[in-house]
Amino acid sequence: MAFRLLPYIPSKDELIRIVVSKYKSTEAPAPSIDPGFIKLRRLETRRVRETSRYLIELVRDIVMNMPFVDKLHPFYRDLLDLLIGIDRYRHALGKLAHLPTAIRAIEKDTLFLIRIAGSREEIIKARRMYIGRVIDLIEDIAPELDYLREAVKKMKRLPAISPDLYTIVVAGMPNVGKSSLVRAVSSAKPEIAEYPFTTKEIHVGHIRLYGDAVVQVIDTPGLLDRPLSEMNEIERQAVLALRHLAKVILFLIDPTMHSGYELERQIKLLEEVVQNFGNVPIVVVINKVDIASREEVEAAREAVSRYVREVHEISAIDEGSARRMIMDIVDRYIVPMFIRELRSGSR
Repeated sequence: MAFRLLPYIPSKDELIRIVVSKYKSTEAPAPSIDPGFIKLRRLETRRVRETSRYLIELVRDIVMNMPFVDKLHPFYRDLLDLLIGIDRYRHALGKLAHLPTAIRAIEKDTLFLIRIAGSREEIIKARRMYIGRVIDLIEDIAPELDYLREAVKKMKRLPAISPDLYTIVVAGMPNVGKSSLVRAVSSAKPEIAEYPFTTKEIHVGHIRLYGDAVVQVIDTPGLLDRPLSEMNEIERQAVLALRHLAKVILFLIDPTMHSGYELERQIKLLEEVVQNFGNVPIVVVINKVDIASREEVEAAREAVSRYVREVHEISAIDEGSARRMIMDIVDRYIVPMFIRELRSGSR
């Protein structure tokens, strides 16, 4: 998603300076021996046309290069709604989109006044009217410009996640080994990106299968590592936006106390994830088996058996066991999806 390639949105004052500067810098079509009054008419006619064209193109570039909400993946649509409010976004772009019509009307009125002007003073009066009306127009869209400037800043912070890739979302309490798992199974060093609803950075790794097939593995610290009951409304909605991405959820359990969270609290979080992502396969991964006792592992297995059927045991610091586990998950869940989509022609 190219949220990094968004247009620059000038402020009201910047846009006024740009328009006035463009008007003043526009020269007459060509030197001539026409009387001064005729030269002035030709000059002001050119200035009005060139300035109007420039302003219309500038506004169109902004509107056409901002994201079209209806073409966004539902994941990003949800995030944008949380960040900037989609209804207000549509209203702001709609108001800018109607600006060219207003500019053309002002241009038409001004050119008529210049054409029928009988004196130098009347031409200058038409010029002042043109600049004044254009400035009033810019003043009128000042709130929309300010809003879109802030919207662009927020959009640029959206994570570089590919919503069309098969995605495995990693969940679990802090310090249970989620980021270590993403590093262990990724074909390259995971990317670090901001997720706008948490103070921590997310980790995005990739597993290359065959041909162009790629699986995306995401750890979202600050979101799927604590109960939804402890989150504010925006954080809860941000978590639910992940439902658009997840093909499989890996829920990590630390059966030891090394993470600082007792097993009971981890199971409570698992219960909430199951409740909110019930339409997505959820696989529990018991991590840190290299330092856990057999009793701790068995206690974890028994506790999670009420919620899920599939449980793996790994040590995320052992890349071999982590990769074998992730490839088993890919073979069991992702590959069948990939084959079905190939047969249906959707890929």
